[in-house]
Amino acid sequence: DAYNREITYSTAEFPMGFIDNLPGFVGDALQPVAYGAMQQALKMKVDFDTELRWEKSEYDGSKILQVRAMPQAPVVRHPFTGEPAWWGSMHSHAEYLRSEREKVFGDENLAEATGASRINKTDVYYADTGEKVEVERLKHLDKVTMEVAVPVKMQEGDMVLLDNYLVMHGRCPFEGTRKHAVTWYKSPDYSKAEDEA
Repeated sequence: DAYNREITYSTAEFPMGFIDNLPGFVGDALQPVAYGAMQQALKMKVDFDTELRWEKSEYDGSKILQVRAMPQAPVVRHPFTGEPAWWGSMHSHAEYLRSEREKVFGDENLAEATGASRINKTDVYYADTGEKVEVERLKHLDKVTMEVAVPVKMQEGDMVLLDNYLVMHGRCPFEGTRKHAVTWYKSPDYSKAEDEA
C-alpha cells in the first residue's frame, strides 16, 4: 500500500479551541471567517498548494485548523535518470519517526520554541482516507533509509547542493549555530544534459 497510494503530510496546526468556548451561534459564524482568514494567510506565506482541514488536536482534543500538503506519490522517478527515490518528506514529517529520533538525540529544545516552530506539527497520511501511515511501514522506511544513508562531514564554509529528485537529505544534531538558506530552482531541462553527454 505505501508504495501504491498517494501520501500527504501535515505541515502545521493552528489552535482554534477558543471557538468551542464561544456561544453556539457566535462560534458557528466565526468558524468560516477563521477558515477564510487562515486560507488567505497561507496563500501569502506558502509557495505550494495546501489543504486546510478542521481536525481535533491529538495533544488535548481541542479544535485545530491543520494544514496539509497536496497528495504526492511515495516513490518518485528522477526526470532524467528514471531512478526511483522515496519522497523525502514521508521520512522527515512522520511524527512517529521524529519522536523515535528525539529518544536518541533529544528534542532540540522544541518545548522552548517560539513563533512558527510551535505550530509546525507534522505527520504523514494516506491521501485517499486521511488515515495515518502505519507505524510498521514507517519503521521499514526508516530502516531502509538508514541502511543507504551516506554521511557528509562538513566543515565551516562548506556548502552541499543536492538533487531533491534523487536524494533525500537531513542532518544530525550538532553543537553551535547553523545558517540554513534555501533556494528553489525551476526544474532543469534534462534533455540538454542528454545532448551534451
